[in-house]
Amino acid sequence: MMKHCLLLAFLCVLSGCTTLATKNDSEKSKAEPPKLLKPVVRKIWIPSELRNGGGEWVEGHYMYRIEKETTWSR
Repeated sequence: MMKHCLLLAFLCVLSGCTTLATKNDSEKSKAEPPKLLKPVVRKIWIPSELRNGGGEWVEGHYMYRIEKETTWSR
């Protein structure tokens, strides 16, 4: 009975040590990931216009042009 208790205590201590080592290793390997930089977008107003000889009316609206796409920071 005493052997079983000692063996159980030894296994608990051993498993506790291995989980602590795993937590420390994961904290060290957690380097901050690179961040995404904002894209450069230009907002352009397109005025209302008639098309196809006056058969179509296009309401004024905004057009968004991507000048520079999003990129990763270093």
